[in-house]
Amino acid sequence: MKQYCRYCGYLVTGSRIWCSRTEEEISREAACAPNRCGSFAYHPVDAFAGDKEMPQDMPNSSKKTVQEECEGQISLFK
Repeated sequence: MKQYCRYCGYLVTGSRIWCSRTEEEISREAACAPNRCGSFAYHPVDAFAGDKEMPQDMPNSSKKTVQEECEGQISLFK
């Protein structure tokens, strides 16, 4: 899966785009471009989801059903 700052839990948007992990301001272009940041923490919500000008593309990820994710796990309620 490609990393994008816009899908990182450390990205803070508002009056400016800020990485709270590295404590530096980044450009919008850098936030929307693929990167190899060692501090990347995936967050499923796009930081720019409210912006109408940004395309709503999600990075490639494996889409598993709930049944596939739960196979082989021990139930706490049995």
